[in-house]
Order: sequence, then structure tokens, then C-alpha cells
Amino acid sequence: MGRLLKRIAVGLLSLLLIAACAGALLFKLVEDRLAARMRPPTLQREPEAASDMMYRTLDGEVEHLLATKGQVVFLNLWGTWCIGCVAEMPTVQRLYDHYKNDPQVKFLIVSRLDPPERVRAYARLNHYSLPFYVTRDADIPASMEFNQYPATFVFAKDGRLMAKDLGAADWSDSSVVEFIDRIKGER
Repeated sequence: MGRLLKRIAVGLLSLLLIAACAGALLFKLVEDRLAARMRPPTLQREPEAASDMMYRTLDGEVEHLLATKGQVVFLNLWGTWCIGCVAEMPTVQRLYDHYKNDPQVKFLIVSRLDPPERVRAYARLNHYSLPFYVTRDADIPASMEFNQYPATFVFAKDGRLMAKDLGAADWSDSSVVEFIDRIKGER
């Protein structure tokens, strides 16, 4: 009887391992397919008043969106569980690399539904140097809740929301740099 239970347990664990590997492979295939089809976002100036949003550093320090006034802000709401989010992240990294030494531009890559440890592991595994943060659904203002991820917002130096884009996009496109540079040049 003991041998039978051991065989059943080994068989179940083997099936679980195979299912986990198949799931990871499927996630990666879909991610690659999405990445190959990504297009630049359509950023149209649609200025509107911004709401404050609370988010946390990966060390737990509370920060607020309104505290970034004086900088152009690129805010991306995403999650490690979101295939589109994961597919667009290399393009977000390239855009960040373009501006990382520019004090006039701030990046907020804010994960929802992920604990800080998972975000750190994801960043380390994929060699990202992006400024990652976390938030809770309750801290996302109604004006930024679209129930679709990724959701990206670009704010002017005066705090106004200038553009938003829903879904995965190629953020490394020159049109995005031109858009941010135009906003950067405004007073």
C-alpha cells in the first residue's frame, strides 16, 4: 500500500511539474508573439487635471504622484502576471535608458497585485534597471482605473495628464521621445 501511494505521489508531482513547464512555455510564446506585433502608442494631447496616486517603493516607502510636479512623468501600471505588460517591458526599458540621466523626466513603473519581492525577482531575472514601485487597487484613482493593463500615462511638469495609452505598445519608438521632449519644453 505504501509503495502505491508513493508512486501516485511521484506521478502527481511529475504531472504538476509538466503542467507548470507547459504553462511557462505558453506564457513565453504568447509574450513573444505579442512583442512581435507591438506598435508605437498613439499619443494624442488630451490634457486633463491629474489625480494624486499613492504608490510604494519596493522598500515600502510611501510616495505620491503629485510630489513629482516639475517633471514630466511616465507612469506605467503593469503586473508580472500580465502578458502584454511583460511583452512591452523591454521597450519601456529602452525609453528609460534614453532619459535615465535627465532630471526633467521621471519614470514610475508601478506594479499592481505583485508583492515587492516578485517585482525585484522579475527585474533581476530580466536585467531591468527601471524604477519599479508597487501599489494597491485602492490607491489607484478612479480616473486611472481602466481594468486593462498595461495602462500608461504621461504627465506634464505642471501635473496635468497629457496622454494615456491602454494595452501593450512599443515605447522605444522615436514618436514617444518626440512627444515627451515637446512636453518637456513647455512651461
